[in-house]
This record gives sequence, C-alpha cells and structure tokens, in this order.
Amino acid sequence: MGDASFGFSNRPFIWMDPRSKIVLFIASSFTLMRGISKVVSEIIFFVFISLLLFNGKQINYTIKMIVTFAIMMYVDINVASMFSGTLGVLLLTVSRVFRIFLPIVMSLTLIVRTTTVSEFIAAFEKMHITKKIVIPFSVMFRFFPTIKEQWVSIQNAMKFRGIHISIRTVVCQPMLTMEYVMVPLLMSAVKISDELSAASLSRGLGGDKKRSCITKVVFGYLDYFVVLISIGFMAYSMMN
Repeated sequence: MGDASFGFSNRPFIWMDPRSKIVLFIASSFTLMRGISKVVSEIIFFVFISLLLFNGKQINYTIKMIVTFAIMMYVDINVASMFSGTLGVLLLTVSRVFRIFLPIVMSLTLIVRTTTVSEFIAAFEKMHITKKIVIPFSVMFRFFPTIKEQWVSIQNAMKFRGIHISIRTVVCQPMLTMEYVMVPLLMSAVKISDELSAASLSRGLGGDKKRSCITKVVFGYLDYFVVLISIGFMAYSMMN
C-alpha cells in the first residue's frame, strides 16, 4: 500500500516539517478565537499562508483563495456600508466570517496536500506521541483516498447500469439512493478500515520496539521561520 496524502501528491518547492505546519494551523485557529483587530495584520497573515501554499505548489487553489479573500474584503469595506439595516449587517457578518475562516482552511489544506503519511508518523514519533493516536491517525490518513476511489467506482457502476445519482435522485428517491450508493459505500468503508488497520499493524506500528523509518523529518530554516511568525501572530492576537 503506497504512501498517500489524502489523494494528493504535490511536493513543495522547499520541504516543510509537518510539525511547523501543525504550529501554523494552531496559530490560525488561535487567531480565529482571539481575533486580529487590525486589517493590515490580517492581510499579512493571509499573504504569509498564501506564500506557503505557493511553495507547496497549490497555485490554483491559492489563487482561488486570494480572489475569495479580496471579494470578502471588498464587501466588508465598500459594499456593506452601502446598505443599512438587516441587509448591511448580514453582508458584513458573512464577509467577515468567511474571511476569518480562510486562514484555517488554507493552513489545513497545506497540511493535507503537502504531507505524506510517513512524514506525519515520523513527526509524531519524534514528538513522542502515544501509539494510541498514531495508529488511528495513520489509518485515517489512508482511509480517505481509498474511500474516494470506492465512491468513483460506485458511480461508474451506477452509470454502467443506467442509473445516475444526482441531488434530485437523493431528494425524490432516498431509498433508491440508500440501496445503490450508501449500502455498498458503507460496506466498503468497513472492509477498508479493517484492511488498513491490519496493514498498519503489519508495518510494526503496534509493536513495543522502536520502529525504523526511512523518512527523515528535520527542521529547516523555513520551518523555524514559520514557527517564529506563527508564535508572533499568536502573541499579537493576545495583546489586542
């Protein structure tokens, strides 16, 4: 069973340690809870994550996020002030909520699309995280791309039989959808989870002795820079 990163295989221009990506995600979540009072600081943090996504070769995705952020910022500054009452408050709320959540979504995307399972396991072992967390995480990491393949196979099988699954089918014929889609998908999910658990254990994840790992995870200059900036933004959000 090959290595996987939720079905994505893009490798970054400059390799990043998974631990620095996790710190960035924590910083994004922390700034969401605390809030960044100044728009300039919010833009700087957004640009910082965007550059990391560019480094991860997620160019199309980053462009979409930049356009979304620009639209939300424009609505917040210009459009919302044109309306008064409920509509103005609604536009302002939607634009700010979407804009605040973007860094979290982007930092999570950076983790998911540019990190392999082996890198995560190696990073967790260096952090001395218990195997009770490492093994389920390893299974989960390989589960999603596999179940995605099963979903595509089910769709192709339905099309071959002349059955097209759509929103209309789900709404108008829920029992048919359950019979043709949900039942085989759930059965596949159970079987896949058992197979992946067995595969993880066969690789020695459940053993008492320390495993050797061909994947090396080390902090580089970019990782130290990311951690420093992330801690700086968390400290800044605490002071405001």
